[in-house]
Amino acid sequence: MKAFCRAVVLVWVACIFPSGCGSNSKPISAPPGNSCSGAALSGTMRDSLTHQPITQGMAILESGTQLGVPSIYSFAPMQQVGTNAQGEFSLCAQSLPSPSVLVLQATDPGGKAYPPYVTAVTMAADLGIVSMGGCTGVCGLAGEQQTAKPATITGVVTSSPIGITGTLIPQYVMNALDGSKTPDGHSNLWALAMPVFGASPILTFSSAPGDCGGTEPFCFAYTFSVPAQSPFYPIDGGTMGMAAPPGYLIHSVPTASFVCTPPLADASFQSDGKSFLVTTEGAQLIAQTIDFANCR
Repeated sequence: MKAFCRAVVLVWVACIFPSGCGSNSKPISAPPGNSCSGAALSGTMRDSLTHQPITQGMAILESGTQLGVPSIYSFAPMQQVGTNAQGEFSLCAQSLPSPSVLVLQATDPGGKAYPPYVTAVTMAADLGIVSMGGCTGVCGLAGEQQTAKPATITGVVTSSPIGITGTLIPQYVMNALDGSKTPDGHSNLWALAMPVFGASPILTFSSAPGDCGGTEPFCFAYTFSVPAQSPFYPIDGGTMGMAAPPGYLIHSVPTASFVCTPPLADASFQSDGKSFLVTTEGAQLIAQTIDFANCR
């Protein structure tokens, strides 16, 4: 509960600096005939300044699970697909659990990351042309960047008295993209799995005997490369992004075969226990240790 209260603070910090930005993105509509027997999701990624196709892109379909706190949903990747030489992507989902989102990530030829683009999906959809980048038309406003070097977050998961396995996902918390609210009128919160850059991103952990810089007998050291710019999302025919740098939390859950205290955990602070995991271009942050005890 405490970890997600901290996540709410991150949302508030991000939302006090909204920055609207025009886009060539088309409204989502059902795609033309295709061979997908489930829900076909497609689109084309283009650079918002040059309008050239983005060939180093990835579309990631995620689904959310409601946690113990009614208003909070934790998202994890279901499937992903890369873009082709024309910047096009297409994936076929056998089902779209509610809620589901499509996260678009990309890097430029120099390895810098575009701000992610995120949108809720409920049915087969063609996103049309999605303009990726922190600028539109020109890049002249103070603080604007088309792409940025990813940030790095490192940390450790420990367990006792045995080694365990589980999932480990960097997440960005924002208001629900489908507009859903709690019974008292507050917006639901979605903790979206954020892109992890690399050929084979690992979103699992396995604690084992070793020295990870702590005192617990079993541990796992991780490193995530994440976007240093906040995501964009569709709104009223255009897109909206946050001018503030993104804040992350590292969400960890042991696999069902293990029972630990706590049953799940989040690291939303740096190792000093005071500073949030708020990233800037090229930043290297060390997250507070995630500790699972009484595991069996």
